[in-house]
Amino acid sequence: MKTSELLLNHANLIVVSANKNGHIKYVSAAAKKISGYKTENLKDDLWWENTYSSKKEGLNFKKNVIQVLTNKASINQKPYERKLHCKDGNYKWIEWRDSLGVNNNYVSVGVDISDWKRKEESRIQSDAILKNIPSMVLVSSKKGEVIFASPSAEKILGFTFEEIKGENWWKKTFLSKNKAEDTKEAILNHVFNNEKTYIDIFKQKIKTKNGIDTWIEWQYSKGANNSFISIGTDITNRIITDIELKKAKEAAEESVQVKNDFLANMSHEIRTPLNAVIGFTDLLLETKLTQEQREHLETMQNSGEILLTLINNVLDLSKLESNKFEIENIPFNLNRTLNEVVKLMKVKAEEKEIFLNLNISPNVPEEVVSDSNRISQILLNLIGNAIKFTDKGSVIVTLNKIEENEKASIISFEIKDTGIGIVSNKINSVFGAFTQAKSDTSRIYGGTGLGLAIVKKLITLLNGQIKVESVFGKGSTFTMILPLQKGSKTETKEVEREIDTKNQTLGYSILLVEDNKTNQLLAKTRLERWGCTVDIANNGFEGVKKTQQQLYDIIMMDIQMPVMDGYEATKIIKNDISAEVSKTPIIAMTAFTSKTEINRALDAGMDDYIFKPFKPDELFKILKKHGDKPKIDKELINTETAMEVVKNNKYINLDFLKKETLNESTVMVLLVELFFKDLKEYLQILEVKVKEKDWESLYKATHKIKPSISMFGIAKLEPVIYTLEKIFKEESNLEDIDSLVRKCKTIIVNVKRELKVELKSLKE
Repeated sequence: MKTSELLLNHANLIVVSANKNGHIKYVSAAAKKISGYKTENLKDDLWWENTYSSKKEGLNFKKNVIQVLTNKASINQKPYERKLHCKDGNYKWIEWRDSLGVNNNYVSVGVDISDWKRKEESRIQSDAILKNIPSMVLVSSKKGEVIFASPSAEKILGFTFEEIKGENWWKKTFLSKNKAEDTKEAILNHVFNNEKTYIDIFKQKIKTKNGIDTWIEWQYSKGANNSFISIGTDITNRIITDIELKKAKEAAEESVQVKNDFLANMSHEIRTPLNAVIGFTDLLLETKLTQEQREHLETMQNSGEILLTLINNVLDLSKLESNKFEIENIPFNLNRTLNEVVKLMKVKAEEKEIFLNLNISPNVPEEVVSDSNRISQILLNLIGNAIKFTDKGSVIVTLNKIEENEKASIISFEIKDTGIGIVSNKINSVFGAFTQAKSDTSRIYGGTGLGLAIVKKLITLLNGQIKVESVFGKGSTFTMILPLQKGSKTETKEVEREIDTKNQTLGYSILLVEDNKTNQLLAKTRLERWGCTVDIANNGFEGVKKTQQQLYDIIMMDIQMPVMDGYEATKIIKNDISAEVSKTPIIAMTAFTSKTEINRALDAGMDDYIFKPFKPDELFKILKKHGDKPKIDKELINTETAMEVVKNNKYINLDFLKKETLNESTVMVLLVELFFKDLKEYLQILEVKVKEKDWESLYKATHKIKPSISMFGIAKLEPVIYTLEKIFKEESNLEDIDSLVRKCKTIIVNVKRELKVELKSLKE
C-alpha cells in the first residue's frame, strides 16, 4: 500500500475521483470504514446510487460533475455539508471539498463530522430551550460565583449576564448584604452538604434592575466540576394573587364575623329583657288570678315564646349559613320523640279545632341514632306550619320505612294538611329565607318565612331530602326522607320526666352575679320561692369580693357585665381565693347561644350554663344537679379550714414567699423592703398619671406590679389590679377608674400595715 493511502486511511478521509463521464474510478479505503460499503460497490455509477439519499439526487449531482469537467460550469471552491447514506440505512454528516485533479479528473475529499454535528445540534437545541423557557437558569461555582446565566434571566430581572457575573449576583439582586451572605451560605450547605437551615432558600424576594421586588421560586442541583445549577421561576403574580385572595378571604370572614357578632349582640340585648317578660309572666301565672288576668298573662307568655322562637330562627339561620351548625349522633326512641312533638302541637291544633293525628307504620324502627333535637325542630316547624295555614280539616303525620340496609333505615316523614295550599309558581321558592307563598301571608298568618329555610338546611345536614306537593286552596304535603342509623334499647337514654316546680324546695345559698336590675329581681323572686337564700353582686368584681367573705352552695354568674365580666370573675374564684371556694359550682347565665361562648365559659372554669330566658323547670334541674353535691358544713368548719378563713380576712398571705425562700428571714426581709419601694413608686404613678390621663404609663406600671401582688398573696387586691390593667390597656370603662384607684389605695394602706408587722417579726 502506498504511503499516501496509509495517510488517507489514518486521517479517516473519503476520497473519490470521477472521469469526464462522471464514472467513479477511485474510492479510498476509508470510505468502507465510514459507509460500510466495500470499495467495489462504490465505483462507477454505484457511488451515485448508494451514497445519496435517493437515486435521483445522485444522478443530479453526477450531471453537475460532467458539466464541470466539460467546462460548462465552474467548480464549487467552498466546503459544503452532505449526508452520506450508509449501508446500514443510517446517515453520516460529511464535509466535502471539491477540486480538479491531474488528467482533468473530478476529486471530492470528505471528512466525517457526524460527532461534531450532533454536538452542534445539541448545543443549538439547548440554546433554543434556554432562550425560550420562562424560568432562568444559573450555573454557579462552588464558591457561589455565577458563571452562566440563561437569556431568560435578563428578561426576568433586567440584568445582563455581565452585570450579574461572579459575585455581582449577590450584590445587585439582594435587598441587603447580610441577607445575601446568609442566603448564599445556606444554599451552598444545602447543595453540597445536604444541610437544612432556617432560611427559606426555595422562595426568595429579590430586586430587579429597575428596583422592583420580585418573588422567585428556586430549585437546586449539583452540576459538573463542583458547580451547581439554580432554576428560578418568577412567582410574583402568584404571590400577589395569594395575597389578594387572603385579603379577600379575611374581608369575607370579617364580614361574616361582623354579622355574627351583630346577631349575637342583638340576641343578648333582646333576650335580657325578654327573660324578664317571660320570667315574671311565669311567676304571675303561679299565683291566684282571675280568669281574665290569666288569659291576658297567657297571651303575654305566648307572645314572648313567639318572639323567642323568632330570635332562635334568626340565629339558627346565621349559624347554618356560616357552616357553624353541628349535628349530633345519639341513640333515641323515634316513636317517643314523634309522640312528644305531636302532643305539643295538639294544643295549637285544638285551639283551631283541627284534627291532628300521627300514624307510624309497624316497619319503622323504634330505636335509631341521629340528632333527635334537630329532627324535633324540623317536625315542629313543618307541623306548626301545617296547623298555621289550615283553618279547617286535618293535619296528618305519617311515617313509613321505604328502604333498609345493614346499618340504616330510610324513613319517610309525611306531613299532609287541608290548608290554603301553595300557588304553583311559588312551590320552588318556599324553602328560601324570608320567602312566603303570597305577599299577604305574613299579614294574615304571621311569621317571617325563616322556618322552611332552616328546615331545608337542617335536612341537608342530616343527609336527607325534602319535597313538597300542593294544590292551591286544597292543601299541601311535605315529605322528608331521612337515613337513620339503627340503634338499640340499651343505647337509648331515658327521657327525663318533667318536674312540677311550683311547690318544690331547694334551700340553697346562692350568689347571683347579675348587672341587670330587672333580672336580679326576677331571679331572686324565683329562687326564694324554692327556699333559697340569695345574695346579689352587680358585677364580677363584687362577686369575687363576696366569695372572699362567704361560702355559697352555688354561684349563678352572668357573662356580660361592666367592670369585670363573668369569665374573669370565674377565673379568680376558681384559682386565686381558696381551695374551698374553688369547689363552688358556677353556672353561667348567658343570652349568647353560640358554641364559642359556651366553650369559653367552660374553659374559664364554669361548671355549667343556662340560656336566657330560662324556663323554671330547666333552672330547677340545673340547680338541683349541682346543689345536691356534698357540701361543706358551714357551721362545723374544721380547724384547717378555719385557719384558711382567718387568712382570707387578712390582706397578705406570705406562704408562697416562705416556701420559695425556704423561710430564710434575711431574704424575706430584703423582698419585703423592695416591695415597700415598689408600692410607694406605684402609688406615686397613680397619683400623677391618672390626672394626666397617661394610660400607657399606668398600664405599664400596673402590669409591672401585678406579679408582686400575687407573690405576696394579696387576694383582695388582685381583681382590682387586674381590672385597672385591663382598663388602662384598652382605654375603656374609664369612668370606673376613680373608684377602683380609691379601693386600690385603701387595700395598699392595709397591706403596708400588715407588712410592717411581718417585717418587724422577721428582723427580730
